[in-house]
Amino acid sequence: MRIAIDARPALDARRTGVGHYARQVIRYLPAADPLPEYVAWYLHAKGLVTRRRFFKGAPSNLTEHASRFPARVFQPVSWRLGLPRLEWLLDFDALLATNFLPPATRSRGVVLVVHDLAYERFPETAPQMDARWRRRFARWLRRSAGVIVPSHSAKADLLDGHDVDASRVHVIPHGAEPFDAPSSKEVERVRERFGIDGPYALFVGGIEPRKNLHGLVEGFRRAGADAHLVVAGGPVRWLPEAAARLRSAVEALPAEVGRRVVLTGYVSERDKRALIAGAAALAYPSLYEGFGFPVLEGFAAGVPVLTSNVSSMPEVAGDAALLVDPHDPDRIAEGLVRLLEDEALRARLRKAGRLRVAAYTWGEAALRTAEVLRAAAGRG
Repeated sequence: MRIAIDARPALDARRTGVGHYARQVIRYLPAADPLPEYVAWYLHAKGLVTRRRFFKGAPSNLTEHASRFPARVFQPVSWRLGLPRLEWLLDFDALLATNFLPPATRSRGVVLVVHDLAYERFPETAPQMDARWRRRFARWLRRSAGVIVPSHSAKADLLDGHDVDASRVHVIPHGAEPFDAPSSKEVERVRERFGIDGPYALFVGGIEPRKNLHGLVEGFRRAGADAHLVVAGGPVRWLPEAAARLRSAVEALPAEVGRRVVLTGYVSERDKRALIAGAAALAYPSLYEGFGFPVLEGFAAGVPVLTSNVSSMPEVAGDAALLVDPHDPDRIAEGLVRLLEDEALRARLRKAGRLRVAAYTWGEAALRTAEVLRAAAGRG
């Protein structure tokens, strides 16, 4: 049995949640399910000159297969013409489509990973998912051997808007990595680099409207706390202008507030860990998430978390985070003040977060994903 994984999101130089998911699945699936052969498939036009392995140290039952096409050519041609089909490029019995849609294929063993339904809830934030993409997605929901979603909330959203058999939709939560705490010297390094000279609340993620950064900034203004707000993230490829709008909103703040809002741009994993480790709180009042990786990152690091009381966030966070109405800046402000000033609350949430995050493991996610893929391979 040979199972292919669409590894393209894992190679994105500026990975967000989908890329992080793809990378972890490639790392854990072969170890969790050692009998099949797994193959990480991706595009690597430069490999015509220099061959390179991207997943070194992987289990022996994982191989890599690079198709020597430029991504900017392959994707539009593949979607428009349905060629080349993936089965022309490699043999496989099942395929894990890690980013909603698979490459062109006639295989009956495709499993879709649907991370969220944000493109339906907030269509203005997902211009890349146009009418043609939506028709293709609807066809694949009918055709696929199975669908994986990361939360019961995402499953409810999918079933609410699409005619798909509920028994074919599998809720498999993502995992959390143990937090590799950086040294105090590392934390001080990023503080100096970004000009953070006091306690701070931290947001981590791509800058796009549904992340509710304008609401977070307004909540921070109303909080009047003697702290900084650090936004660690860069523009997303599908809506780059959102970052410029956020910067304009920060520049319009009163000077004494604006100087305490730090926009770092995209940060490396090393800098992100140091920023999380040094934060007094992690603030993630998103309007909509299919899962919400940063919530678990805060838990794993022992940082008190503020997040939203909508979509998947209450499901993921349980009682280990302070939940607020993301549509109400006053509630965000009150939550920030409580997290920054109430030490008893901070201690309770740190303890609850560490207990909560222990339930989310990539090993378990990989085992359950392997079961779905094995069933899909039987259809081929």
